Amino acid sequence: METPNKVKKWWLPVAVVILIVLSIIIVLAGNKNKIDEAEKPVDRTKLPVSVSIATAHIAAMDINTQYPALIQPLDEALLYAQTSGMIAQLDIALGKQVRKGQVVGRLDTRILEINLKNAQISQRAAAINRDKLADDYNRAIDLYQNKAGLEISMLTAKNNYENAANSYDNTEVQIGLIKQQIANANIVAPLSGTVSMHKVKQGEFVNPGTPIAAIADISKLKTTVFVDQQMSYELKIGETATISAPLFGDQQFTGKIIFISPVADANHNYQVDLLVSQTGKILLRGGTDVQVSFNTISQKEALQIPRAAIMTDTREPYVFVAENGKAITKNIKTGLLQQNMAQVLAGLQPGEQVITSGQINLKNGSIVHILNK
Repeated sequence: METPNKVKKWWLPVAVVILIVLSIIIVLAGNKNKIDEAEKPVDRTKLPVSVSIATAHIAAMDINTQYPALIQPLDEALLYAQTSGMIAQLDIALGKQVRKGQVVGRLDTRILEINLKNAQISQRAAAINRDKLADDYNRAIDLYQNKAGLEISMLTAKNNYENAANSYDNTEVQIGLIKQQIANANIVAPLSGTVSMHKVKQGEFVNPGTPIAAIADISKLKTTVFVDQQMSYELKIGETATISAPLFGDQQFTGKIIFISPVADANHNYQVDLLVSQTGKILLRGGTDVQVSFNTISQKEALQIPRAAIMTDTREPYVFVAENGKAITKNIKTGLLQQNMAQVLAGLQPGEQVITSGQINLKNGSIVHILNK
């Protein structure tokens, strides 16, 4: 039988271990509860979102927007060689005037000219042989018809003559091909104008598609601007615009609209080209910085809101309106745009308060706290 002292010695370590294990279990359980509590999604629908507002109001809108642009030649093109080869002659220089269709250079054609002579010699030999075999064929026909010759002899003579005729035709095709290659060695100006860029020199080797020079027709100039959707519908072909150049102070030029793109670009802007009229003493040059101003578009009474209030992340533009402490979604239709303001054609009433900041945290029905009451 164990003594009390021995039982006590055995029980104490076991009790300590049990207490330690229980403590660890309690701590882990507490941590798990804290983690579970932290991972619970927070219901923010009842938390107010801080926003700023602006009041939709009626006021006049006058639009006379200036668009930055560059003066460009109305017509310009690159000069290319039609075939590969070394440039044997090149009669161009920066600033030189050329005419459309003018031969301004030529590739080395010496090998082609040798090939042409050989082909012409072959053609003459083929013609002699063809004529001789034609006479043989005619004699064979005559002998056969008078029963003095064999049919096989006539057919052989016919075959020889046809082969000789085909050989002559082949040399004719070959000569035409070589002549075309020689003609393609000419470097021809694609339009009348001034040489504005010169990249290749005489003696260099070029391939088709290698730019040799650039030609610009600076007798007529144009400029291009990109306008928004609203402005594109206000403008018409043939209308005029005012063009000014900061370099020349108050001097103004006139531009006539010659093209309005029927399709918007990736930024929803439309290309507008204008023909520049140069009637004054100052003659503009390509690359000059200018400002293009279209005739003012005026709206005496326009319901307008800040452009910052308009959301465009859906198919139709919309705004958040602050009503009774909540954000209410309303689809709108916009009109004229003037700097940071936008005209509203439908969807809002004067006096409604549109939210201009904080929209990223809003959805329809969200509670809002207005910062700029």
